[in-house]
Amino acid sequence: MWEETIAAVATPPGEGGIGVIRISGPQAQAIGKKILRHPSGKTITTWPERKVRLGVVLSSAQKVIDEVIFFFFRAPRSYTGEDVLEIQGHGGQKNLELILSSAMAAGARPAEPGEFTKQAFLNGRIDLAQAEAVIDLITAQTDLAHQAAQEQLSGRLSAYLRQSEERLLAVLAQIEAALDYPEDEIPELDREEAGRTIQEVTEELSVLAEQAEKGRILREAATVVLAGRPNVGKSSLLNRLLDEERAIVTPIPGTTRDFVAEVSNLRGLPVRLVDTAGLRETSDPLEQEGVRRAWGWVEKAELILIVLDAAAGLNTEDEQLIRQVKEKKRVFIVLNKSDLPPRLTAAGLAEKFSGLPVLTVSAVSGEGLEDLQEKIREELVGKEFGRGHPVMVTSLRHKDALERAIRYLQSVTAGLRDGLSEDLLTVDLRAALEALGEITGRTVSDEVIDLIFSQFCVGK
Repeated sequence: MWEETIAAVATPPGEGGIGVIRISGPQAQAIGKKILRHPSGKTITTWPERKVRLGVVLSSAQKVIDEVIFFFFRAPRSYTGEDVLEIQGHGGQKNLELILSSAMAAGARPAEPGEFTKQAFLNGRIDLAQAEAVIDLITAQTDLAHQAAQEQLSGRLSAYLRQSEERLLAVLAQIEAALDYPEDEIPELDREEAGRTIQEVTEELSVLAEQAEKGRILREAATVVLAGRPNVGKSSLLNRLLDEERAIVTPIPGTTRDFVAEVSNLRGLPVRLVDTAGLRETSDPLEQEGVRRAWGWVEKAELILIVLDAAAGLNTEDEQLIRQVKEKKRVFIVLNKSDLPPRLTAAGLAEKFSGLPVLTVSAVSGEGLEDLQEKIREELVGKEFGRGHPVMVTSLRHKDALERAIRYLQSVTAGLRDGLSEDLLTVDLRAALEALGEITGRTVSDEVIDLIFSQFCVGK
């Protein structure tokens, strides 16, 4: 348990109907007794748990700051596992600052970023994977991202890993019992049975690890870049995909001189759509900088939509761009302006650039947009993503730990096959368990814990 009592505003900055001050620690109730009074001015003598109470908050000068409602949660039945007092007042920024200042004067100190959730982790209320899910839940931008965060917060990932750990621990216990008590009649290790168990766990963890890169998109959003010559309709297409007028559209080539990036909900998948300056040779210094930045986004993209003008035909610059990009990036050719008489056809492009998907759309009429959105989603995560597996990994930290555990287990499998001694088998088996423990926080270092919680906002 922590010795200090911390306090912070738990709602976003700015004006709002309600603002929340959270106070956690052994002095939470004592601080409440100092700063809270009954609306009549009388001292509050009873502090029932989990009950809504009406009161007023006083400053250190005993002047009324605000009329509030408050809740008291006694340890360990609180978010942090310690005594917690939550005060809900009016949501003006100055009002909340004054309430927080009163709590500080009464003995609290300012909370650091993520410190409330860190307390919950250190007090055993949640594990580290669940703690990380809190920030994912806050930042989720689509239903699917929210669902993945909520499932991780509920403990599904932790429970899944715990089953794997228990099976590995059973093998480890059998090996260590034989090593520690050789004089007892303990059965020798059944290497074939142990090998089957290790292989099954390895396969289960491999499925999780293979999903992780796709799951990462739910956390960070995939970057999809619209690239092409000026005036092929990239900005119009971006506006259509976003369903809002985000990029300026004019008939003048070179209107977009800088990138425009927005996150869109694409069939449940967060996708960062980037409209870039038209890629061409130019003497205009501003446009040159836009072209340089466009190439920078092309390098970072997970998928590139090379937009062509069906009514203008294919020129040398288009061909060079397609051939240059397709060697190192996933590419769709998007044939825009299908509402105009065509000089280019999808069939002709598919024959010329074999292996590249070609999709026909009209940013004006909306023709082909649904098919484009579905194809983008399939290319990024596949048709079955989000269905069929009980848990999903969305963190690269978790992916790294899983991959290390898998490598250690593969070494154990090889050792069992090659007749490696039991004491050497335990080294890699323990290392695999330690790697899995990093995900839930059972074996993680203080430095990693501090880094994770530093990414939270103050008040959470």
